[in-house]
Amino acid sequence: MQLKRYLKEKYAYSSRLMTRIIREGEMSVNGKPCWSTDLIQNGDKIFIQMPTEHVDLVPNTGPLDIVYEDDEVLSVNKDAGVVTHPTKSHGTDTLGNRVAAYFVATHQPVKVRFISRLDMDTSGIILIAKNKYVQHFLQSHLTIEKSKKFYTAFVNGCPVPKSGRIDLPIGLESEDGIRRKVMADGKPSVTRYQVLETYGKRQYSKVRLLLETGRTHQIRVHLSHIGCPIIGDPLYNPMVQDLGIGRTALHSSEMQTTLPKKGNITFIAPLKADLLALENRLKSL
Repeated sequence: MQLKRYLKEKYAYSSRLMTRIIREGEMSVNGKPCWSTDLIQNGDKIFIQMPTEHVDLVPNTGPLDIVYEDDEVLSVNKDAGVVTHPTKSHGTDTLGNRVAAYFVATHQPVKVRFISRLDMDTSGIILIAKNKYVQHFLQSHLTIEKSKKFYTAFVNGCPVPKSGRIDLPIGLESEDGIRRKVMADGKPSVTRYQVLETYGKRQYSKVRLLLETGRTHQIRVHLSHIGCPIIGDPLYNPMVQDLGIGRTALHSSEMQTTLPKKGNITFIAPLKADLLALENRLKSL
């Protein structure tokens, strides 16, 4: 079998990537330089060195809660209040800038390639690929069949039944706004949920959620629509509450996916301190 066919079928390497590796990186079989058209056989040892890159964002040191790291990915537990990637209004104070600073400090000449992102006020798991191949591989696996994203939310009320599937289309409320709502001509949107705990005679609940689709504000819109808006949500929860939480009580708690080398892997991000404090307050009701 040709090397390029093997790499394409087993690891989803593109022809373009293989050409770039040969030009700018290193590829060998059994210690000898090779071409992608060379034949390989069982027992051959394939070595691939990705092309050297440079950090592409302005490094800005800040807290970085690392969940997992190897030579393929970096997974972090993002703080609430931090923007994921630089924007016009957040040029150098983002998670991307913190990751760039970490890569520089640890002598890793790689670009910051986000596989997942979160709203500014949502905490939890963010996954970053360390090269273009891993980025392509993971993005192709971020489907409901190959990858799962779980969230934890603290909400008003208690969903009925206590576990179920919300299958309601979501669209923009107005063309010049950011709010979304359930609407007949919206995009298909599906969220699974399970109530983990209730507080204060079902006045509040802790809910575990699984995304089957990834629409903007999907969890927030779905929970609000069924009468259980997320505590602290400024867009979709009209209830005024004095619970000591200054942001949307939503956390990306778990991601299950597959890495090229390691195979199946689960990333788990513990609740942040403000959500743990909220949980303790709710338990005291």
